Parts: sequence; C-alpha cells; structure tokens
Amino acid sequence: MTDKKTMVVTPTYNEKENLARFVAALFALEISHLQVLVVDDNSPDGTGQLAEELRAQYDERVHVLHRTHKQGLGPAYLAGFARAIALGADYIVQMDADFSHQPHYLHTMLELIPNYDLVLGSRFMKGGGVDHTWSVYRKLLSLWANRIYTPAILRLPVYDATGGFKMWRRETLQGMGLQRIQSNGYVFQVEMTYVAYKLGYRIGEFPIYFPDRQEGTSKMSSKVALEAAARVWQILARHRHLTPADRQVSQ
Repeated sequence: MTDKKTMVVTPTYNEKENLARFVAALFALEISHLQVLVVDDNSPDGTGQLAEELRAQYDERVHVLHRTHKQGLGPAYLAGFARAIALGADYIVQMDADFSHQPHYLHTMLELIPNYDLVLGSRFMKGGGVDHTWSVYRKLLSLWANRIYTPAILRLPVYDATGGFKMWRRETLQGMGLQRIQSNGYVFQVEMTYVAYKLGYRIGEFPIYFPDRQEGTSKMSSKVALEAAARVWQILARHRHLTPADRQVSQ
C-alpha cells in the first residue's frame, strides 16, 4: 500500500493482557514497512518485559522505550514521537493498546494521509460511535466536550477534539515544535490537535467506532474528563496567537 515507514506509538502501563494480541493484530494487517514502538512507564505487571520478548519475536520490528516511572500520557507520547522520528518513521500513529482503537482503521488512515498532515479517527462525526455500554451520562459528557464546549472555546473545526487515534506526518510533528506541548493526561490530545490547526496543518477526519477495552482497567473517569475540560482555557491562552509563520523548520 505504501513505501513509507509507518510507526505505531503505543504508551503502556499495565497492558500485559492486551499487548501481545495488539501487536499480532497490527502485523496481521500486512501493511508494508509497519513497525511498533511500545513506550512503557515501568509497568509493575511486566508489560515492559513482554515488550522485549515481542521485539525478539518480531525480528526487531517492535521497538521498546522504557521509562523509569509513570509520568502520564503526554510525556509518554512526546518521548515516543521523538524516538519514532529518530528511527526514521515517515508516518507516526498514536494508538491505545487496549483495542479501543481498532487496528483495521490503519488502512483508512494510510489512504487519507497523502492528502493531509494529520488524520484523526473521530467518534463523533457522522458514521462514528462509542461503545453501546457507555452510560447516558458518559455519552453526553463526551459529546458535550467534543461538539460544543471545546469547539466553542478554541474554534477548532473537528468533531473529536479529545480523540487519541491519530496519524501524523513526521514533518508535521517536527514543524509543530513539540516543546510547545505542555499538557498531560487526556487534554494532551486537545493541545496537539489545536496547535496543528493554529499552525495551518491540514487535518482530515474520518468516522470510527470506539469500543470499550476488553481486558484490563480503564484509566478514564468523569473526574479526569472534567479536569481536561477545565484545562482547555489554558490551551487557548498558551497558543491562541500561533500562525503558520510559527512553524519550526526541520533540521
């Protein structure tokens, strides 16, 4: 499908129950030049050791970045992006290892990315959806955050501002200047998309179905979601004056 090197970056913390199946599902897609980078925050359940075993099993198409302790989603992804770029990745994918981001959508992303700088899998545009077991409260909270609250504050023209299933061109991440990104937790997703938008990068969005994880424990809660919503104002203050002229030139 592509001669471009595609790197899936997946941060892990206690994902031993999912990681081997997740990596196997990715390589079963038979996408040429596909590699996986596991960014493990010293998981006490042995996820990091399993990742090393997978690296040997898949002839080093799996890479592992070990971090000394749990520092949060944002720093894990930023470290992963830097390593993926150093490893020569052309396309860099943000993806959870718990199957809430379904591997088969990578084919759609690869079809779209030649026309965009960032491709975003959207739960809240027409054709998308979330797990049917979500409570009405959780569905309304997510819909409100993504379709009303965040777009109203940031004037961000996407349907799923908090979405974390993304494919980036390496040049986009380099041009964004990742040292600008300061958020942790789930608001990190909003900040990344907003900075890309303010810098004039082309954002493509396509619908995905978002099932709940089947194994392990979710890190999301209503408290986390509400805290992320409050921090949207910080993102506005930090980046509202950015323009395409503020892109960084790759060295």
